[in-house]
Amino acid sequence: MDNQLRVVLSLKIITFWLCLSVPVSAAPLRVVSLDMCADQYVLALLPKDRIAGLSLRARHRDSYFKARAEGLPLRRANLETLLMLKPDAVVRTWGGDAKLLKALEVRGIKIIQINEVGNFTQAKNEVKSVGQALGVAQEGVHQSSKMSAALDKVQKPSQMRRVLYYTPSAYSAGKSTWVGQLISATGNELVAEQDYFYYLSPETFLSARADVYALGFYGDAYAMRRAPGRHPLVRQRIAKSPHVTIPSPMLACSAWYSAFDLPKLAERLK
Repeated sequence: MDNQLRVVLSLKIITFWLCLSVPVSAAPLRVVSLDMCADQYVLALLPKDRIAGLSLRARHRDSYFKARAEGLPLRRANLETLLMLKPDAVVRTWGGDAKLLKALEVRGIKIIQINEVGNFTQAKNEVKSVGQALGVAQEGVHQSSKMSAALDKVQKPSQMRRVLYYTPSAYSAGKSTWVGQLISATGNELVAEQDYFYYLSPETFLSARADVYALGFYGDAYAMRRAPGRHPLVRQRIAKSPHVTIPSPMLACSAWYSAFDLPKLAERLK
């Protein structure tokens, strides 16, 4: 074998091994989100051309990034629709049952599961994790940094206020809920009989004492129909007392972006 042929063969072998050693960049994923909470991650992290479909509630009043959903298709979470869209992955928190997810997996469609978060540390880690799974790790880090910056902007009150959370359905929230995390982050104390969500009848509500009432979902006309929260004495107490309405997108899903509106909420609770 002459020297020239040896050189050519050597170069080909080197090129072959270099190709094996260099990681191949994954193609950008086209995704569909299966529920409103998953919609928020998809809308915040991905460019529109990567979104093949959103849930039917993506433009609902409780959707934080509903403005970004304009012009994007809303789809039902069923097998026929999803197969027609041919996504590379679906993103979910609770949307889609086990049968649907199994059918998608056997067809090679990736399932990106978003975990429930109970505090802002978990929320920060989750948005970064989902960003990584979607192939947009830098955007996940960016969103987590925005969350931290918003928390740093919260002006804590000089004197802590006792805050009672109440909804039209007469449910209140304890310190171990997402509501509890929001109120705590403002530097105030949540008045609660239990650690989690619990029923607070109009009678019990009227006997409770708080410096300010934080109302959840009181802007929802449907939720206010024939609800305990419509009791005339309850509404009278609220009207005569300091109160704020927490924007429903801060409450509907526990996620990093709830921190974005915390500086304003803290100011209103003073």
